[in-house]
Amino acid sequence: MTNLFSKMIQVGIKTSPLQAILLFVNQAIAKFFQPKWESYLYVILPHPTEAKILMLSERGSYFLPHVRVNKSIDYANFITIKSEIEPELGFSVNILYYASQDYDKSKRQIC
Repeated sequence: MTNLFSKMIQVGIKTSPLQAILLFVNQAIAKFFQPKWESYLYVILPHPTEAKILMLSERGSYFLPHVRVNKSIDYANFITIKSEIEPELGFSVNILYYASQDYDKSKRQIC
């Protein structure tokens, strides 16, 4: 608690001990009652020499390789995305950019 208060003073935020306590309690509550999220990371893997991409098939349907992650992921954080994708796919990938981003909170929140 004192550590949190001293950090607030170090960055120039003037606050009372009561405000520091309330801030700490709010952060603790938010940590335990955050909604759960899921993210789907789809991968476009081009063929090295031909104009093709890797598609997977299952029961007559074709789809891009993908990974479902049970947390919210910042799509600009390529290091985190890479660390989630590689173990699932079983090989190393180089992320150049994200081709599309669909950020609909209502679809990602797990009730």
